[in-house]
Amino acid sequence: MYYKTINVPIVLEVGEDIFVHLDDILKENHLYFKEKILVTSMELRDLYKSRLDKLSFEDILFIKGGSYDEALEVMNTITNKEVLLVAFGGGSIIDAVKLMANTLDLTYITVPSTLSNDAIYSPIARLLKDGKKQSFGVKAPLGIIADVNIIKGSPEKLLLAGVGDLVSNASAVKDWYLAHIDKGESINNFAMALASLSGNSVIPYTFNDIRSSRFIGDLANGLVISGLAMVLANSSRPASGAEHMISHAIDDLFPNRSTLHGLQVAWGHLLVERDFRKPENDYEKLMIFFERMKILDEIERNITFSNGEIDQIINRAKTIRNRYTILTKV
Repeated sequence: MYYKTINVPIVLEVGEDIFVHLDDILKENHLYFKEKILVTSMELRDLYKSRLDKLSFEDILFIKGGSYDEALEVMNTITNKEVLLVAFGGGSIIDAVKLMANTLDLTYITVPSTLSNDAIYSPIARLLKDGKKQSFGVKAPLGIIADVNIIKGSPEKLLLAGVGDLVSNASAVKDWYLAHIDKGESINNFAMALASLSGNSVIPYTFNDIRSSRFIGDLANGLVISGLAMVLANSSRPASGAEHMISHAIDDLFPNRSTLHGLQVAWGHLLVERDFRKPENDYEKLMIFFERMKILDEIERNITFSNGEIDQIINRAKTIRNRYTILTKV
């Protein structure tokens, strides 16, 4: 018999008011560290001070997140190589901690304050370097602790971006299969199935559900499973296709007009389905869902490009990385 070994999160806890039980969760999973360092923002520290005071951290490092240089600067203050980093924040803070942990070969867990993208368990970090967002391959976290009551307090815009990022797996999977048919690229059916299932996990919901514990739980689990699909494939392929290349092209060409990654991906997903996946596309179904979730309203408020600018974005997206997608055929 032959088996494939994959790394899965040792800890996955999704529930109400569970962050304050961090020490107990680690102990229950037989995880022991000489030190724990919390990496978060000053705003989150002040907002959740009463909860954080109940936990034991040897140090708290403050970071705005999102910047490669800032991550390196904060990283240089860490000297203990047996420390557990606890990344408490949104995707930008988590991505910064990913880079820090990967560079220093440290273990880390993520405690998301919101769910704006799949950063909570993806092997990719997106950070601003030399004025542009860049992707860095990193190791996945040891675990994820998603406190539903904390995430409920995050802005609606961030949660809707998370939905957009997760649902876009449908587009990424299509591109992966297209590359398999046209170019013979190897596919991992298990990773593909996980990506599809996770992407479908939030489809039954409406905008009125986004503060419910059930929705937050399904979104969190969906993003973790999406990340697991990437770990299994040893690539971002299951969750990143033409729609993500379009988002990266926006960051590259129009950094001053870029917005949340998940919203840009959702916009790219719509664009690809409407203009390029003909005659069989899911544009109408996607529009209905985005209208029901009010993601379409967020896209219209945050993303506006002329036809000429869209042409620039598509042309740049085609060259943003060496990945065969539907854009390759345009």
